[in-house]
Amino acid sequence: MEKITVKVHKKEKFYYNLMIVFTILLCIPGLLFLPYLLLVGIFILISTGLFIGYIKGSAVRVSKDQFSDLYDIVTDQCQKLAIKKAPEIYIVESGGLLNAMATKFVGANYLIIYSDLYEVILDGRKDIVEFIIAHELCHVKRNHVYKKMYVFPSLLVPFLAQAYSRACEYTCDSVGYTISPRGAVDGIKLLASGKRLYNKMDTKAYTKQIEITDSFWVWLSEKLSTHPHLSKRITPEMLRVNFNSFRYSDNKRTKIDTAKPEIQQINETTSEVQEVKTENKSKGDDHQRFMPKF
Repeated sequence: MEKITVKVHKKEKFYYNLMIVFTILLCIPGLLFLPYLLLVGIFILISTGLFIGYIKGSAVRVSKDQFSDLYDIVTDQCQKLAIKKAPEIYIVESGGLLNAMATKFVGANYLIIYSDLYEVILDGRKDIVEFIIAHELCHVKRNHVYKKMYVFPSLLVPFLAQAYSRACEYTCDSVGYTISPRGAVDGIKLLASGKRLYNKMDTKAYTKQIEITDSFWVWLSEKLSTHPHLSKRITPEMLRVNFNSFRYSDNKRTKIDTAKPEIQQINETTSEVQEVKTENKSKGDDHQRFMPKF
């Protein structure tokens, strides 16, 4: 089986190195607050342990005998990403939320899938779930959870930890796209509008809406967030697949828009890719126009 090479976003490396520097600088004065830091560490340990305990006791553990299709997806992707030990997988009732998360506790990795996301497989969109799972497994591969713990003092630096986290998200999106290119755009649209509306969204309009709504508050809300705005996570590479023209299932693809010839549809998608590329060059990847870059 061909192994996937993780293409790490350049800003992930830069911001993490910066966090290491600030951690070193803050270590000496931080010794004065060591008792308080220990209390914070104990609180995090207990709260995480309680959360994992709840998941193990109430959620449904995925295995060869329980939701084997999901188990096979995770096992296959772990092999592609050279993850030696696959995380424990659980499905938890989500109350309508569409997402997944990876976490770590006392050396063990956990992958938690919200039930509404798993139902997307039942709707014939296994590729979307593959994209989101690959994204989460990249967090496991890159050990993002523990890396943040190693540089815990740098969390005191405004904006820095959030910038690092956003760069990690771009890295994981890239891996998700590499493993499931057909599920990437629709996966992000699914997170944005839900499983009943995502296939009715206009991708071009969504990627361009940041221009219309761009303001200081839009910019600041992202700088204070651990995730980039969803509309920015649809990249030109993702748009190369004609998502708007075709709806894919596991074994076949069904044409959605029969009113336009296929050649015209492909030309439209190509035009969208070129437009997004032009916009990215003129505006920059991170839209940091209101504050100097680190």
